[in-house]
Amino acid sequence: MAELYRSVDVAVIGAGASGLALGYSLSALGLEAVRDYLIIDDHPAPGATWQHGWDWATVGSSVRVGEIADLPGQRELGLGFEHFDVDARVRDVIPEVWAKYEDAYGLFVAHGVRALRVDEKRRNPELRITIALPGGQLRVIEAGVVVNATGSWSRPFVPWYPGVDRFEGAQLHLYQVSSLSELAGQRVLVVGAGRSAVAGLLELERLGAHTVWSTLRDPQFERPPQLGLRRPRVLVGDLGLRRRQRLERMVERGNWLPSDASVRAVPLTRAVFGAQRRGLLVSRGPLLRFESDAVVLADGSREPIDAVVWATGGREATGHLRPLGLRDVGGSVKVRAGWSRRDPRVGFLTYGPGLDASESLDRAVGLAESAIDRVAD
Repeated sequence: MAELYRSVDVAVIGAGASGLALGYSLSALGLEAVRDYLIIDDHPAPGATWQHGWDWATVGSSVRVGEIADLPGQRELGLGFEHFDVDARVRDVIPEVWAKYEDAYGLFVAHGVRALRVDEKRRNPELRITIALPGGQLRVIEAGVVVNATGSWSRPFVPWYPGVDRFEGAQLHLYQVSSLSELAGQRVLVVGAGRSAVAGLLELERLGAHTVWSTLRDPQFERPPQLGLRRPRVLVGDLGLRRRQRLERMVERGNWLPSDASVRAVPLTRAVFGAQRRGLLVSRGPLLRFESDAVVLADGSREPIDAVVWATGGREATGHLRPLGLRDVGGSVKVRAGWSRRDPRVGFLTYGPGLDASESLDRAVGLAESAIDRVAD
C-alpha cells in the first residue's frame, strides 16, 4: 500500500491556466500552498500542454482568438501578454511566464506528479489520490476536496469512418503535433469545423499544401464588424439564454457533450477573413469513406490525398476519477455549478464546450470560494 505523501484541504489536479488561477485564488482567500492546498501536474515543468504547442501559434494571434489570457495577478507582475512580442511563439512565452507566476505567488506546484486514481475512504470524508512521483514511486494524497483541471488536450478524439484503417497516408491529430512542416506541398484532408481546424488550414496553406476541408455541418464564423464598429469575441454567454440553459442541462444530466465547434463560432480575424476571400475556408461537407490513397465525400466526389489532419478535439481527461463512479454508462460526468452532482467533494474546471481562456479563468476564481465552503462543511 502506498504511503501518505500529504494531507490537504484542497487538491488540484492540473496546472494549466485554470489550475494556477484556482491556486492563486485559494491563496488570496487565506489558504497556504502545500499546507492547505496542493497543485499536482504531470508535466515536468511549468507550461502544461502549451510547452508542446504549435510552432505557428503566436502570442498576438492566440490573444486575438481568446486562446490565452492573463491569469489573475499576472499583469501586476509585469508579465501581461501585451508586454511580449506579438510574433513570439506561445510555446516559448507561456512556460517562462507561468514559471515566474508560480514562484511569485508561492504556488509550489508539484510538477512531474501524475494522478493515477481517486478513491473514497471508508467511514472518512477525505478522498485518496494515488499519485506517481517523478521517480516512479507511488504515494497517496488525502484531500477534503479534489478539483480536476486537466482539460481535454491529453485525450485527442479521432472519429471512425469506413476504410480509415486501410488509408496508407499519414494521420495526425492537431492535439498531438507541434508542427505540420512534414506535410509541406502535400494533398491534405483536414477534418473538423472548429478553431483548431481553421488554424491548421491556414498553416498548411502557408506550407504550400493542397487542402480539402471536411465538416459535419457548415462552419460557423463570427459576423464581421459593420460600419467600422469593433465587435467583441463571441463567448458562450452570447449564445442566448435558451441555448446556454440547454448546455447547462446537458452537463448537469451527464449527457454526451456537443463539440466545441457546435457551440462557439470561429473568430473572424483579418487572417480568417482573407482566407475566406481566397476560397480556402470552404467545407466540402461530411466524409463517406476512405480509400488507400483517397477520400470519398458524402456528395460522391473523390479526392486523392496524401495525409489526414484530424482537428476533432478531445475528450475530458477524467480517467483517474473512474473509481468514484461519477458518470453513467454511455454518458459524461454530471456537473452543476462546477461540482459533481454525485460527489460534492469533486470539482471541475475547463469542463464543457465553448469556453475561451478568460471564461475558464473566471470560473476558476469563482470555484475557489465554493471549494473553501465545502471543506468547512
